[in-house]
Amino acid sequence: MNRVDIDNKGIPPLAGICTYDEACKPGFTVDRSVELLKRFNYISKSLNQMLSAHLARVPEWEVKCAFGYHLWLDAEHSAAIRKRVSEMREPPLGLDQVPDDKLRIWLDEAIRGDDTIELLIGFYRVIRKEMIKALNRYLDEMNRIAEHPTYRLLRGILQDQEEMAAWGEQALTALIDLPEKEKLAAHWENHLQTLLKAAGGIFGDVTPEPCTATLRSDGQKYEMDPVPRRDERFIDPYNTSAKIDSYFWDENCSPEERAYSLIYKRLREMDVPEWMGPILYKIEGKPWEYYTDLSRQLWDETRHAMLGEIGLYFGGVPFYKYPIPIGSSMILNTELTPTEAHLVLWRIEQSLMPKQTGKQKEWEIAKETGNPISLLIQDYDWADEVLHAQIGHKWLIPDYGSLTATTEIADQAMKAWGQAAGKAAEWSEHKEWWPQFMEEIRENETRNASGVMARYKMR
Repeated sequence: MNRVDIDNKGIPPLAGICTYDEACKPGFTVDRSVELLKRFNYISKSLNQMLSAHLARVPEWEVKCAFGYHLWLDAEHSAAIRKRVSEMREPPLGLDQVPDDKLRIWLDEAIRGDDTIELLIGFYRVIRKEMIKALNRYLDEMNRIAEHPTYRLLRGILQDQEEMAAWGEQALTALIDLPEKEKLAAHWENHLQTLLKAAGGIFGDVTPEPCTATLRSDGQKYEMDPVPRRDERFIDPYNTSAKIDSYFWDENCSPEERAYSLIYKRLREMDVPEWMGPILYKIEGKPWEYYTDLSRQLWDETRHAMLGEIGLYFGGVPFYKYPIPIGSSMILNTELTPTEAHLVLWRIEQSLMPKQTGKQKEWEIAKETGNPISLLIQDYDWADEVLHAQIGHKWLIPDYGSLTATTEIADQAMKAWGQAAGKAAEWSEHKEWWPQFMEEIRENETRNASGVMARYKMR
C-alpha cells in the first residue's frame, strides 16, 4: 500500500535496497539485533571448532577437503559478525560467552557424531540448514536501511551456508547407501532436532518442547580423537621410500619427474590440515583473530593438497593410487602437544623463505619443467607460504619474547618430532613405488600426445 506518491523521476529510490513500504517495517531493535548476532556468532564459532576436531579423524579425503574449506568460512563468518557487533554497542561485548545454555547442549551433542555420516547429519543437514532458516527469517524481518551493514553481511553468510549445506546433502546421498544407514542417520537427525526444539530454536523465541533424550555429552568439552585416518582407497600410508623432497632438485632427473615430484609434494600436504586441526581445537584463550588466521592457513594447506590432486588428474593418475605419507600428522598429533606442533609448522615455514632453497626456487624449477599445472600450483603455493610464515611470526614470537627465543624452542620441538618419527618408519616395508608412478605418467603423456596428433591430422 502506497502511503503517498513520490516522484523519483523513474529512478529506483533508497539506492535500490528496498521499497518505501519495506523500509517502513519496524525490524529489530539494536538490542535484539545484537542478541541474535551473538547467537549466530556462537554457532559459527562452534562449527569452526567441530570441523577442526574431526578433520583428521574422518577417513574420506573429500570430506577432509570440505572440512578444511568450511571451517575457514565459519571462522570468517564469526570474525565478520564480531566486527558488526562491535559497531553497535560499547564494550564489553561478551562475544566469547555462551549466549544460551540450551544452544550449547545442542551443539555439544552434534560434535559427538560417531562416524562421518553422523557428523555430516549434524553439521550440515541440521545445524547449517537451521542456520539458513534463521538467516532467511532475519533478512525477511529486518529493516534493510536501518541496519544495512547487517543486511549485507548476512546475505553473504547465507550464500556460503547454502553452498555448504548443498555439498553436505550430496555427500550424504553418496554415503547413505544402505537402508540400515538411512535408519541410523534419521535417528541421529531426530535426536538433534529434538534438542534444538528444546532450546526454542536458533532465535530462542519458540516455546521450548520438553526433552527427555539421553545425551552423549557429559557437559564437558569434547575430547577429540587426534589420530589421522584415510579410507580403503589409500595404500601403505607410512611408506616414505619416494624421496619426493629431493627429486625436483636433481638436474639429472627429467623435466616431467621434477614437475611431478613438486605436484606430489603438494598432494602430500593433506597431513598439515590433519595436524592443524588439534592446534585450532585444543589451544584455548586466544583472540578470535588467532583462530581466523590459523583457519585460513589450514584451508590453504588443504587447497595445496587439492591442487596436487588436480595435478595428478592432469597427469592421468588417480590421486589415491600411490602412497600418500601420513606419518607426520600421526606423530605430531599423538606424540607432541598442539603448541609444539604449531612451533614445528612455523619452523618449516621459515625454512621455505630463502630465495635459493625455498619457495621461489621451487617456482623456478616448476617453470623450467614446462608443465603448466606444476607452474600454476607453485605460483600460488609460494604466495600462500609467505603469508603462513607471517602468521606464525605474528602469533608465536610474542609468546616467547623474540625471534631468537622462538627459533630455539621451535628447534627443540623439531628435535622431539624427529626422535618420535622413527616409530612411523616401522609401520611400512617401504616398497619402492615412484618408478612405477613415473612410468604411468610418461605413458599417459605419450598417449595424450598421440591423441592430439591424431585429432590434428583429422582436421
